[in-house]
Amino acid sequence: MRTSVSLLIGAILAIVVAAGNAGDWAQWRGAEQTGVSREKGLVEEWALEGMKNVLWVSPIGGRATPIMMNGRVYLNCRTSDDINDPQQRVNAGQQVVCWDAASGEIVWQDKFNVFQTDIPAPRVGWASMAGDPETGNVYLHSVDGLFRCYTGDGELVWEHSLFEQYGKISGYGGRTMTPIIDEDRVIVSFLALNWGKTGVPPPKHIYYAFDKRTGKLLWVSAPGGRPLDTNYSCPVVAVINGTRMLIGGNGDGGMYAINARTGEPIWGFLMSKRGLNTTPVVDGNYVYMAHGEDNIDSIAFGRIECIDATGRGDVTKTHSVWRVDEIKAGYSGLLVHDGILYVVADTGNLHAFDSRTGKPLWIHKLGTVGKGSPVWADGKLYVMEVNGNIHILQPSRDECRSLCHVALRAADGAGMDEIYASPAIADGRIVFVTRDRTICVGTKDHQPSSDPIPPLPDETAPQEEIALIHLVPYETHLSGGGEVDYELHAFDANGRFLEKLEPMLEPQADLPDAKVAGNKLVFGKDATEQGGHVSAKHGELTATARVRVFPKLPWKWDFEGLTGSQVPPSWIGATRRLVPIQDEGNTVMQHTPGGGAPSAYIWLGPPDMSAYTIQADALMREEKRRLPSVGLTVCRYNLILKGNNAKLGFQDWAPHPRIGNEVRFRSDPNVWYTLKMRVDIRQDGAYLYGKAWKRDDLEPEAWTIEAVDPNPNVHGSPGLYMYSLAPCLFDNVSVSQN
Repeated sequence: MRTSVSLLIGAILAIVVAAGNAGDWAQWRGAEQTGVSREKGLVEEWALEGMKNVLWVSPIGGRATPIMMNGRVYLNCRTSDDINDPQQRVNAGQQVVCWDAASGEIVWQDKFNVFQTDIPAPRVGWASMAGDPETGNVYLHSVDGLFRCYTGDGELVWEHSLFEQYGKISGYGGRTMTPIIDEDRVIVSFLALNWGKTGVPPPKHIYYAFDKRTGKLLWVSAPGGRPLDTNYSCPVVAVINGTRMLIGGNGDGGMYAINARTGEPIWGFLMSKRGLNTTPVVDGNYVYMAHGEDNIDSIAFGRIECIDATGRGDVTKTHSVWRVDEIKAGYSGLLVHDGILYVVADTGNLHAFDSRTGKPLWIHKLGTVGKGSPVWADGKLYVMEVNGNIHILQPSRDECRSLCHVALRAADGAGMDEIYASPAIADGRIVFVTRDRTICVGTKDHQPSSDPIPPLPDETAPQEEIALIHLVPYETHLSGGGEVDYELHAFDANGRFLEKLEPMLEPQADLPDAKVAGNKLVFGKDATEQGGHVSAKHGELTATARVRVFPKLPWKWDFEGLTGSQVPPSWIGATRRLVPIQDEGNTVMQHTPGGGAPSAYIWLGPPDMSAYTIQADALMREEKRRLPSVGLTVCRYNLILKGNNAKLGFQDWAPHPRIGNEVRFRSDPNVWYTLKMRVDIRQDGAYLYGKAWKRDDLEPEAWTIEAVDPNPNVHGSPGLYMYSLAPCLFDNVSVSQN
């Protein structure tokens, strides 16, 4: 009975999803994650002048590809406020915009701040949104780590702060992975350093799978090695040899396949000495990938690769079908249709290859570099250049003809409009997003028609034997006591879900205050700070989940008793960034500059905290005539003592200080200072208060610096901040309710 029920549910789900996706472009590369649309009767030419075959134009532009679902267009982008104008800068941020696809009227907008990131405004709104035809929900992954689920009408269903909860690392480049929907999961990946085993450097490239309805974390998977840089390759789902796989490019320069339902690693293929940014495409049992960096086995730059995806383990030396070197194609996703592989190279050429043999068919000169990915629909290719050019092409195996070429000037007429996004196609409409505008192309009298989407290949039938179990949620946190309800999910050897088992929970020694009540893990109101594990067994199989527990405020850490590389067990991003040392008989935490970005954040609590005060002692060392910067974080605002600049200031978005209030404050090396910061949330904004003084002096009654943000961050994790130009020390960290 168990097997037949699983088969029935799977068949129904496949039919529902296929039907829902037939006329939609709900994910970045379309319903099939290939860049192919089944739409028919699309326009062959258009022009902005005279609105020829243009249905509507919105002055809201962006960087990401839009999605189209249920007659609406959704875009992740930044607001239009001028970051160079002090009057507008305070309102600058990011937003989700939803248009009516037929009229171009805005249905809803959600505007919110950018926080705690070095990413500049032009790169805000990098990742495309993802839509779920089954529920109608849409999903956002912002550059500052907000991972949100909205209803189609803009109501927030659930949210995670990937920075504060899971230690996401963004870097200054802004590369952000687009999430994807697969069955009941929404999956997103990023580089992370958080706590426990995944808190120890170097960072890991980790895939996080959440329940798309509830936001519960189902599993994490970290295939691959040490990341070489950040990346933005979007994974795709395919069934190969009867196994449902999630296949994507990693920050370590390798391609990896993991089981799409369980995260178990399947195979890996190393290609580049830098991270992979292009998105692969799957055709049958073959995976196609490209990059524009150093190859791991030659001095040539760039490579196009066809991989036999039926292997297991490290298949780098065994499963290459064909490859072409010295074509730099490091930005655009690849596309296969009717046996032709299309690749947009960084040099502005469109290459066509026989997808089975790698034989070059032709090269079509576009002009300049293309970063938006090509889309095939209705016998045509839609291809973009960064420099404002949009091409409609008609390809065959023998040649490529140009049907239409539109060159878009910037909205202010100064130069060309930039294009990083790919087209989205649904219901006879083609939507292009440029830096300065969003354009919907089509005809008003068009009657949408679309070929059905073919189903994925058959999977191996479910087996009776349970081969793997997952304890869900895989990770969570509690504040001031509470309980966690667990489910134990059983899978067969191929990753097919079989049933839910009754979990017999076993808290580990690192959760000393945990009690078990059936399927619940219970912590009393007096539970102490802890971060640890709970396990459950089924026969010889064991599943483990992670929990962080925060006591009621106030909190205080003096670090006495910590040795070696120990850090407080609930802190995110602290391991090896902070190391306990002895200073005049006291245990303090030392931060020493290392690899990676100089700015670093340590998160001390959950991201839903509000209206609190944080205080800490800090000391700056001098190295090579430079001092570090040290600071505190409250509700996603920083109070920073800037040693080199002799200033004390507030910061929320480093490249564009919306509330960049600073005062002169001399801080000397090797002197302990006390920093204190408070944020009050009122009806007219967030009121920020900060003070600093020599630790041996009396605390001044007045605040040293104050500011008001009319667009408040109403909650956020308390934290420590450091800009690592030289070593610094922290001691006596405390957090209290206002």
